[in-house]
Amino acid sequence: MDPARNANPHFEVLAEKASRGDARSFQQIYDAIAGKMYSLCLRYAGNSEDANDWFQEGFVKLYKHLNSFRSEGSFEGWARRIFVSTCIDGIKKRNLLLPTLNDSFDKAADGLTGYDKLTNDDLMQMIRKLPDGYRTVINLYMVEGYNHKEIGVMLNISEEGSRSQLFRARNLLQKMLINS
Repeated sequence: MDPARNANPHFEVLAEKASRGDARSFQQIYDAIAGKMYSLCLRYAGNSEDANDWFQEGFVKLYKHLNSFRSEGSFEGWARRIFVSTCIDGIKKRNLLLPTLNDSFDKAADGLTGYDKLTNDDLMQMIRKLPDGYRTVINLYMVEGYNHKEIGVMLNISEEGSRSQLFRARNLLQKMLINS
């Protein structure tokens, strides 16, 4: 196994043991990634109640699928995909996504100015204040690194709808920056 591809090769052993019912191994996995996965859930949910639900659901799914981890990347990256998927499912169940907006927009204004003066925590707080659909797209695009085509497939919206929601989210963040 190439350690450069899997930042912590110990996860492979823990995942294998935990998939066979070793509670101590699963506890070690939980302890290692719980903080990051909860932060991820909170970014998508925008509130602690939904984040707590999705966090628990994410760990249930992770546990059920431990035997499918194939060490083809980092364990944390694999777990992150499970948690992102869980959050998207939660958003879909609650019908929190905005309808796809089809009107055109100026792609040249697709950035934020002034955000470099914020701390990461301040920026995350601002993102949590965004409407659910905007927050979801901005998290998938800017934080998770998915492209608009992938986001469209995940959210059952058009690629252009993803771009539109990202543009509107950035505009809303820009307004928040100006007013703060």
